[in-house]
Amino acid sequence: MELRYRQGDYLYHGSPYKFDVVRVRQAVDVMFEEGCQNAVYASESIDMAICFALGVEGSADGERIMMPDDGMKMRFVNCHPRYDKKGYIYVLNKSSFVHVMGTQWVSHEDQEPVDILEISVNDYIDSHCIIE
Repeated sequence: MELRYRQGDYLYHGSPYKFDVVRVRQAVDVMFEEGCQNAVYASESIDMAICFALGVEGSADGERIMMPDDGMKMRFVNCHPRYDKKGYIYVLNKSSFVHVMGTQWVSHEDQEPVDILEISVNDYIDSHCIIE
């Protein structure tokens, strides 16, 4: 993916859905309390945003996990990415966010994207997914 935005000034938010404003939502993280805020989450890493833009489909007991040992890959357990669909990377102004941990940042206000980059899920399955 050609990136027209300098690293450092922008953050990235990935979603399988396209919308005009990235809204504050309650997040759930089973390992880190910092990951459980009512906020807009964004990352310094476009690869992390891509993982979330792939979406998820499958059984009700399926889960999506991102662990440091897997690098910048999303692990799909009893589920899979949204094959043959589109995903969206939202480019956001970093100045509206505070650092939480690692590459993650949060804003407690809705965010209007600087740009929205469309991706094809199938293009990122091999490079960004572990499917069990």
